[in-house]
Amino acid sequence: MQTVLSLTPKQALEYFMDAEQYCGIALPSYINFQPILDYVKMTIGAKELANCLKEEKQYPSKFDQVNYKILVNKDGKYAYRPIQIANPYLYYLLVRSITTKDSWEALQNRFDEFKDSHIEVSSIPPIRNKKDKSTLATIISNWWSNLEQRSIELSIKYKYMFITDITNCYGSIYTHAINWAILGKEEAKRNIGKSSLGHTIDTYMQGMQYGQTNGIPQGGALFDFIAEIVLGYADKLLVERLKEEQIEDYKILRYRDDYRIFSNNKDELEKISIILQTVLADLNFNMNASKTILTDSIVENAIKPDKYFYISNIPAYKKEQSLFASFQKELLYILSIAKQYPNSGTTCMLMTNISKRIQDDATIYENIHVLIAIVIDIAINSPKIYQQALACISNLINRIEDEEIKINLIKDVYNKLSALPNIGHIQIWMQRITIPLDKKYGNNPYSETLCKIIYGDHNELWNLEWLKPDLCADLPIDKICDNKVLGEMVPYIKIEEVDVFSYQ
Repeated sequence: MQTVLSLTPKQALEYFMDAEQYCGIALPSYINFQPILDYVKMTIGAKELANCLKEEKQYPSKFDQVNYKILVNKDGKYAYRPIQIANPYLYYLLVRSITTKDSWEALQNRFDEFKDSHIEVSSIPPIRNKKDKSTLATIISNWWSNLEQRSIELSIKYKYMFITDITNCYGSIYTHAINWAILGKEEAKRNIGKSSLGHTIDTYMQGMQYGQTNGIPQGGALFDFIAEIVLGYADKLLVERLKEEQIEDYKILRYRDDYRIFSNNKDELEKISIILQTVLADLNFNMNASKTILTDSIVENAIKPDKYFYISNIPAYKKEQSLFASFQKELLYILSIAKQYPNSGTTCMLMTNISKRIQDDATIYENIHVLIAIVIDIAINSPKIYQQALACISNLINRIEDEEIKINLIKDVYNKLSALPNIGHIQIWMQRITIPLDKKYGNNPYSETLCKIIYGDHNELWNLEWLKPDLCADLPIDKICDNKVLGEMVPYIKIEEVDVFSYQ
């Protein structure tokens, strides 16, 4: 796997300044942040942060809502994940700081120091494979190959496997620990107050988060990379501790904060788990007890429970062909999995497959309202797949000829989903369905700021009160919406728009 670490400093700058890497959340294709990034890069140029401040020493860390946050519902109830679209000015300044020749080489060397034959890491931001539709497709493929499939391979050599992950990993990263990770904790503490790359990154993290030192933003390759700096340091500390304990017969697979540890000695594996917990605690991390197991059934546990359930139960599918007698029965089957395994990859796959078949079916003879009702219930139980669900719903609605019935049904769908808390991301995708009607009738029902911009209202996504006015006077907020792409959209969401693995 080729990663960002294989790039030159100039290439790394271009990589992080690409809109696909900047925004880590799936959005309709007419939303494009590249004009924003290009404007900021051109306007800021070689200016330092201090030269960009509206008032001397009034740093962005003193201002709230510097980043734009989109709330993503996690469980159909009250749990949510705040995905951040970074302030483009701070983002560019940070990217420029880490991709200077000296800084980038220092980071490349540090990651080399993190490497050890006992640990295989596959979560450093990758270079997209040529065959993949998106970087996300490459990321998912890497996870499948380097974590799931590799785990099964290792079952040949090892008897036991320990599985765990970190609770709220990004939200737990202590920003000062970034400097520890780059310099070493003791060296960093000896140089408190002195300028360093880690200190610079720490400063920008705080600038984006109202001065907070606990947690880093989530969303985008840059923050994944910064997280890997700290997690790579944890790898190094763990290996050193295990050497001290003279433990040598083990293998660790790590994908971001997911760990799979293999050994032939159960007692040693338990000891490794305790040492890992200690190392993580020193970096402000905690193991997720609900996802922690020690097993001798490596093959079975290498595969996610939802996938194993799907494989081991009634073979209702043959590739993309269904053996169910109707769409309704198939949707009810998907609903049962969505309830048993919320937000699972299996639910997403099944929803994508049925949506494709509904889209390709010239005539639907079943009750469309009933089908939509079931799909809504699937989305409520598995919010992670609502993009695919809305694609299916919009295709079904589009088959209704009576415009009044169509409008009322759209309203009913929106009202049903609006009852869920933290639906910022859902609003953005609902707008993909309704935008033609919204503009036709002069009504924008969405409160999400990005939706207002797409509708044509002038709104600010980021707090720029700290920035010199001349540097943002012509920031092309309106160009976030590519009106040409929007105008070419069909009146429903094609499943290809939301299917990660639909190759073009």
